[in-house]
Amino acid sequence: MEYIINDDISGEVLSTNINNDLLKTELLKCTSNYERINCFIKKADRKQGYLKVNTNNFYLCTYDERITNRIFKHYLNAFRILAKVIDVNLTSIKEIEEKKTRRLKHNLINHNSNILQELYKLVPQDSFKNGANHLDVIQKVINNNSKKASFSYLKILKSSNLMKAEFDVYEMLDNENPYLDFYDHPIHKVLVLTLNPFWLDLVEKKVNIHIDPFYEKALIDYKSISVVFSHIFDNITKYILPHSELSILFKTNKEKVNIIMSMTSMKVEEGEILKIFSETISGKWSKETDTAGDGIGMFVVKKLIKLNNGDVKFVRNFDNGSEINYNGIPYEKNRIEIELNKSG
Repeated sequence: MEYIINDDISGEVLSTNINNDLLKTELLKCTSNYERINCFIKKADRKQGYLKVNTNNFYLCTYDERITNRIFKHYLNAFRILAKVIDVNLTSIKEIEEKKTRRLKHNLINHNSNILQELYKLVPQDSFKNGANHLDVIQKVINNNSKKASFSYLKILKSSNLMKAEFDVYEMLDNENPYLDFYDHPIHKVLVLTLNPFWLDLVEKKVNIHIDPFYEKALIDYKSISVVFSHIFDNITKYILPHSELSILFKTNKEKVNIIMSMTSMKVEEGEILKIFSETISGKWSKETDTAGDGIGMFVVKKLIKLNNGDVKFVRNFDNGSEINYNGIPYEKNRIEIELNKSG
């Protein structure tokens, strides 16, 4: 028994067990629920049938003379039942892929808009009017305001790193068993390199950054752990209390390296703890302040750390202190703890 499943809108063949291209072309012409024709391809009778479920077309055919018309119709009825199940699965897969693509497109557009915004804040578009030499204009702006140019550079670097993280994450999450290149890396250096593009955002919030020295290595995939840190620092810059401190400490034993990031940040409600690493979930106060993203950041963090054979947890109000109110928003002492394997 041979079959074809194709998309009615695009005409794309989604699945088939037919290798003969001419037979595929002929079978796709079938519009009858059941018919018996003399096939010029194999010089034999071919029983075939067609049915449609939503936006998918299903074709079935056979040359087996032992399969009577009645038996073939039984096969066709079974195929009809199976087609409904297949259609549900295909629809689900399409929705998942469309969601991932929309999310990637949305985030890339945002990062690209931020880059263009910074470039045009540094050198306005109307600076190039009247046929001015672009290089001379840009050089003059940078020379006259090198500090502003430095700020723009850091912000553009942050957005560029986040764009790179989007591509890396899309590639990893699209694969059930992504390739990870494990190697011994100085985890302090990896963290600081990833933090650098976010430094300016923290400085603008008057946040004091304290990072303990640490010289040991962790067995990690550099690219995925960089993405992890990018998402964490992106969240920290959005939710940390202005005029506060970000403290990053390291602990180690014979097998593990622990990274502890402590801060005063936007309150996380008790009932949100179990959901904080779930996809598409954002907290109450991030929604209230319109700083909620797409809810993918911490989900990605958890998944990528698991792929690195590590673990991560979020500890809310770790000192059981009273909350701090800033511009009507509650803040508490929160902590992110990451555990990774120590280099062998």
